[in-house]
Amino acid sequence: MGKLIPGQQGMRLSPDHPKGLGGWLVLVQIGLYLTLISTVLTIFQFFTTTFGSETWDKLTTPGEGDYHTLWRPTLLFEVIANIVIVLLVAYLLILLYNKKSVFPRWLIFFYLGNLLVLIVDAVLLSNIPSSDEWVSGNRVQDIARTLLTCLIWITYVLRSKRVRNTFVE
Repeated sequence: MGKLIPGQQGMRLSPDHPKGLGGWLVLVQIGLYLTLISTVLTIFQFFTTTFGSETWDKLTTPGEGDYHTLWRPTLLFEVIANIVIVLLVAYLLILLYNKKSVFPRWLIFFYLGNLLVLIVDAVLLSNIPSSDEWVSGNRVQDIARTLLTCLIWITYVLRSKRVRNTFVE
């Protein structure tokens, strides 16, 4: 039911439901920090191994070894998407620790945006014949993992009493 708590404008009912950044929200926080770190490392790796080396020329200069017209837009899409992800995660962490009511909506947008970026990237790469030589990992597996992540965490955000009670400011 809840308990009555005195306030500046009289008594208010405080629910007994969980509240605060504990519980499963700890995993959300860990996931955001891991995403931030791994994405920053990915951007750094891109600039040191691709953009700042002869690899860029091999992939984006007509007449070079593995040139394809889609390499330049694909690589630029990837780096821009990763920069946006870093900025979005930083914004999400600010919203999270300030317990802002818009946090759950932005978190859902973030998860769906990640899924969309992976799908667009996979479509772009699938149209480049030599992409398997340059890109490691299984794109279908990555999309499936991200889809599962979306299903789990979006459902949690939408149904959790802790989320509903915590992000009220």
